[in-house]
Amino acid sequence: MKKVLSFSFIITLIGLNLSCKKKEVDKLTEFDINYTNNITIPSSSITVTTPTTTVEFTTPNVPTQQATKFSEAGTSQSLINEIKMTRLNLSAISTSTTTTANLDYLKSITIFIKASGVGETMIASKSDIPVGLTSVLMDMQDMNIKEYIFKDNIQFRVLAIFDASSASNQTLKMDETVRVSAKLLK
Repeated sequence: MKKVLSFSFIITLIGLNLSCKKKEVDKLTEFDINYTNNITIPSSSITVTTPTTTVEFTTPNVPTQQATKFSEAGTSQSLINEIKMTRLNLSAISTSTTTTANLDYLKSITIFIKASGVGETMIASKSDIPVGLTSVLMDMQDMNIKEYIFKDNIQFRVLAIFDASSASNQTLKMDETVRVSAKLLK
């Protein structure tokens, strides 16, 4: 009986040790890259003449800084297995010191990622955005976007549906997190 208990104990310890090592390896081979950029939506775009108005616009280029980010993490582009955007948060930024910014004019939004030579793909959306919010966490698509992040710059094409007019330009802050799965340099 002692041999069975000892064997079970040893097997349990080995299993825990392997599990811990896998978690350590995952930590070393997975890392996040954070990006932040602002989008200004001209008030002329946010003029609702029917119950809702659909507006489409593209952000300026966002530098990926991929070579630097990969080097800092101890890997390189050739060792990247997968990159997924795991978080995209939109926040209203006040352009005036007397008013608080909110997303009341926004009914729904869909965001596509695009880059030169790669085309575009939908990465996030949010429908039925409640009134009174100052930020919204987007619903993410489970997409491998490594070919986009490998480029020097990415852009976002935004398809927004407005259900209220705005008398002033609106600025949105986009906070994005991408999760990189890679092999370590030897």
